[in-house]
Amino acid sequence: MKTETREFFKENGRTIAEVVIGSAIYSLGMNLFYTPAKLLAGGVAGFAQILHYEFGWPIALMVVLINIPMFLVGWWLVNRKFIIYSAIGMGIFTGFIQLFSHLELEFSSPLTSVIMGGVLTGLGVGLIYRSGASVGGTDIVSKILHKYFSVNMATSGLVMNACIVFASAFIYGLDQAVLTICAMFISAQVNSFVIDGWDHRRAILIVSDKKEELPKALMERLNRGVTIIDAFGAYTGQEHFLMYCVISKHQLGRLKSVVKEVDPKAFFTIITVNGVYGKGNSFFSFKHIDS
Repeated sequence: MKTETREFFKENGRTIAEVVIGSAIYSLGMNLFYTPAKLLAGGVAGFAQILHYEFGWPIALMVVLINIPMFLVGWWLVNRKFIIYSAIGMGIFTGFIQLFSHLELEFSSPLTSVIMGGVLTGLGVGLIYRSGASVGGTDIVSKILHKYFSVNMATSGLVMNACIVFASAFIYGLDQAVLTICAMFISAQVNSFVIDGWDHRRAILIVSDKKEELPKALMERLNRGVTIIDAFGAYTGQEHFLMYCVISKHQLGRLKSVVKEVDPKAFFTIITVNGVYGKGNSFFSFKHIDS
C-alpha cells in the first residue's frame, strides 16, 4: 500500500502541486480583489459569488452545492478519470476559498480589483488547466455539450460567462458589468499565457522540389526537424514535396533566407500556433485527459 501511494505521488506529484498552487492563487484573487469589489469570476464560481453577495451564503459551500448535480451527470456522460481529477481540483479550490475567506487587503481603486484580480485568477486557473485538471462546474457542462452535441467548448464557456455578465448588469448595474468583463478579459489573457507560453511558434508548410537540399539546409541552420510529405499539384499535375516544420518567431527571418537561397521557386505558408506538444527541442510535454 505504501509503495503504491509512493508511486502515485511520484507520477502525479507535479500535477498535484500545480493544482494546489493554482487553487491557492485563484482563491486569493477572488477573496482579496473580486469579492470586495463585487466582481464575478467565470463559471460556477461566478454564480456562487452572486449568491454570496445577495444572501451572504459562503462561496465555498455554494461552489460545492452547484457542482454536485454537474458531477453526478458528468459521472455517467463524461470520462470518469476527468471527473475524478475535477473533483480533486474542486475540493482543493473550495478549501482554499474557505481558508482565505477572512483575508483583507487595503486599497481604494476598482482598477486594482480588476487588474490584480484578473491576473491572479488567470494565473491560478492557468496552472490548474496546465496540469490537466480543472475545478469542475462549467468545464463538465462544456465537455458534455462537446461530446454529445459537437458544441465547441470555447463557445459554451463564452455563453456561460456571458450569462454571468448579464446577471451582473441586471443586479449591480452596467458599470459593474463592464468591470467584470475587463477582469475576465485580463484573466483569459494571463490564462492563455500560462498554458501556451509567450513565444508562440510558427508552423511552416513548404512546397518544393528540393527534397534533399532544402530539408538538410533547414535542419543544419535552424536546428529543427523537418517532415516530408509527397504532394501532387492539382493544377499543374506535377509531383512535389510538402515539407512541414515548427520554428520560433525569431527563426522566421533565417528560414526565409534559407528557402530563398536553396529554392527561390518554393511556395510556403506561415501559420501561428499557440502551443506545440510532444517530443522536440523546447516543446511542451503533453498531458491529456480523455473526454
